[in-house]
Amino acid sequence: MTAPRSVFTISLQNRTLQLTREGFGFIVILFGVGLGAINTGNNLLYLILAMCCSFIAVSGVLSEMSLKKLRVQGEGPAYLYAQEPGSLKVKLSNHKKWAPSYSIRVKAAESHPSFFLEPEPYFFFTPAGETIEKQVLLTAQKRGHLKINACRLATRFPFGFFYKTKTIPLELEMVIFPAIRPVELPQQSEIGLEGEGIVQPRGDELHAIREFQPGDSLSCVYWKSSAKTGNLRVKEFQSQGLQSYTVFLTLTDPATNRPVAKEVLEERVSTAASMIYHLIQRGHEVSLKTEESQTPFDSSQAHLLDLMRSLAFIGLEDET
Repeated sequence: MTAPRSVFTISLQNRTLQLTREGFGFIVILFGVGLGAINTGNNLLYLILAMCCSFIAVSGVLSEMSLKKLRVQGEGPAYLYAQEPGSLKVKLSNHKKWAPSYSIRVKAAESHPSFFLEPEPYFFFTPAGETIEKQVLLTAQKRGHLKINACRLATRFPFGFFYKTKTIPLELEMVIFPAIRPVELPQQSEIGLEGEGIVQPRGDELHAIREFQPGDSLSCVYWKSSAKTGNLRVKEFQSQGLQSYTVFLTLTDPATNRPVAKEVLEERVSTAASMIYHLIQRGHEVSLKTEESQTPFDSSQAHLLDLMRSLAFIGLEDET
């Protein structure tokens, strides 16, 4: 639910007050009644005018009471994949001794947040001294470290004349892994060359020893034979079903030797993460190789999480 259209907005410290179209219409009627009472001197119109003014005063007092002494907590998973919803538990605690809170909606504090909640948590009635929980879906837009330091409480209680919000602290942190998408996996006999998102399979049994070729992994080098001949030689493996793959991720442009553009980087990271994810889910061993390092081969879920955590922050060091 989006915020209602407002006629004007007043901001003060951690609060905002917006006059809604309904509230503006009520104020117009209020002025009309006031002019009629002044021109005619009708006591009944004065009573109606006083009642209308009391509605506005009561609206401000009750909405402020409803927003007082509220605390929001969020409980979510340690990690999520970008652009995929994950479960988030939102808790609203009312620390007032006797007054309940009505019609409270929890919203993101930023005007353009890097995440969104679906649906936005809405608490119709929160008794005094109690905590109400809501289960919602959180979807992060991009990979990296998601840290939410604040949220906004919004209400139109009791008459809808004003839309009042209050910003309060909220501590919620999680790691956002790269987006996973469908990719075309390599054939088991396929051998790729080094580059972004390219994989090189490694079989299970030793099949032959051959000369080193560009794109071969150093982990396959047969050092004993290479020492005898003076040339690098590698072990060639024959697959028996499951294989080991090296996923290459290049972060620089070979022509300029500079970091690639942000859009290209995100595309390459997402492609590499998708290949790693689908290969490990099929039971294959996977290693991630960049210009600086290469990880061991493994097919466990712990290895998958380690690789995804590395890919979540790779290339973002300047932003953290």
